[in-house]
Amino acid sequence: PADAVAVDAASYAVSAGCLLFVRVRERAADDRPVKDTGLWQDLRTGLSYLVRHPVLRSLAGLLAVFSFLSLGVTDLVIYHLKHDLGHDDGTVGTVMAVGAVGTIAGALLVARVRRRLGFGPTWIVSTAVCGLAFAGLGRAHTVPAVAVLTAVYLACLGMAGICSMSLRQEITPEPLLGRVTSAYWTLQYSVAPVGAAVLTWAAEQYGTARVAAVAGACCTLVAAVGLCTPVRGARHG
Repeated sequence: PADAVAVDAASYAVSAGCLLFVRVRERAADDRPVKDTGLWQDLRTGLSYLVRHPVLRSLAGLLAVFSFLSLGVTDLVIYHLKHDLGHDDGTVGTVMAVGAVGTIAGALLVARVRRRLGFGPTWIVSTAVCGLAFAGLGRAHTVPAVAVLTAVYLACLGMAGICSMSLRQEITPEPLLGRVTSAYWTLQYSVAPVGAAVLTWAAEQYGTARVAAVAGACCTLVAAVGLCTPVRGARHG
């Protein structure tokens, strides 16, 4: 474990070095400064902007539900591999490594896909495919099948996540960006740990296949609901 943690720590150093090569365009200064009024007031200010903006309001609500359903996916994959299929930690590591390749693939594809389809279709389709891959995980009875579904899930999760984060940064006035981001993440992740606990408990009680199918179907339903919100027509960026 110590060696694994050391490698992980080194990877953060590599990521920090890669940031040196990132180039960003200059952005015009915003002429609407917001005074620093304290933590709770900052959260209220960010929440107020979210509530007033139709796309961000809808997206925040959809992501809160999606995060509740999906934060425990990694736990479910590990439980399925070790408990249902009887494999060891090495197999779990291999599957997670294949899943990481999916994350990288999603990050490389998202800009091209979003330019072609726009934000709304990209986010909705990515979220729907996440749900389908999630639903299939519990019924995958071989390690390669679990690995492929994990990679597909993480690729689409990365695409949807990059889309939502970049959209929020593009349409939020710069002085409000920190406040809006704080409110956004607070809403999204305030219930997610509870969802992860419920998901893993349910898997132990009712079986991975059944729980993954229900949670995955609900994730796909989140994407379907997105078709009925302003998210559908959002094409910014």
